[in-house]
Amino acid sequence: MNDHCFAIPAYQDSIYLEDCIKSILNQTHKSDIIICTSTPTSQNKMIADQYGIPYYINNNGLSGIANDWNFALNNARTRWVTIAHQDDIYEPGFAAAVIKSMDTQTQIAFTDYSDIHGDQIKTITFNHIVKTILLFPFLFKRKIHSKFLKKLVLSVGDPICCPSVTINKDLQPEFSFSVAYHCVLDWHAWYQLAQKEGAFVFIHQRLMQHRVHEDSETSNQIKQGKRRAEEESILQQIWGQRLGSCIAWIYQLGQLENKS
Repeated sequence: MNDHCFAIPAYQDSIYLEDCIKSILNQTHKSDIIICTSTPTSQNKMIADQYGIPYYINNNGLSGIANDWNFALNNARTRWVTIAHQDDIYEPGFAAAVIKSMDTQTQIAFTDYSDIHGDQIKTITFNHIVKTILLFPFLFKRKIHSKFLKKLVLSVGDPICCPSVTINKDLQPEFSFSVAYHCVLDWHAWYQLAQKEGAFVFIHQRLMQHRVHEDSETSNQIKQGKRRAEEESILQQIWGQRLGSCIAWIYQLGQLENKS
């Protein structure tokens, strides 16, 4: 039995799903792979059958990203789980680097990444520069146990690329994403973990490619304005209502500037 699993929460049909699967099958460290969905399609089932991948259908009647991610996490039978987004690509050394970095006290391990815009891979973007700055405590050591430093990294934004994260289920068997959030559920989850015993590990290698496109669920949430409201909610939890709202206002100005 493998110790690591890529769990893919497939949402409807994605033209990139097969490329994601191929990148996972091409790993130098062989891991389990499963596909989980609450929106089953004949195309996804055909792809799963083609590559001999277990295909789980979520019939619990609930909706939302947190429900899909939790279902995928719960169906993984390994101690370490990467929730692989269906549109993303994993470099061949991703799993090997993650497994090498994990131990019994590691809560999560995550890697650096590049963005894919259309057919172009971008290694330098405004968002990536900001996230690199927020991750500055990891410049001194790759593994951080300090609750203060873990929370500091997440205090004004989420610099952790969600599909690059591997979760240690053995250390936190009750871990789940909050259904109260639709867009910043990963930020909320990492901040909750930051307040507990254990370590965050950052692997300073670009070991995955995160696709940014207009049809993604994240883009849809941004268009609906949900992301801004949820970001303000998280910042208020961290800094208090007034200061959190002020930081959120500055944070959103920065996002508007980046889009202009």
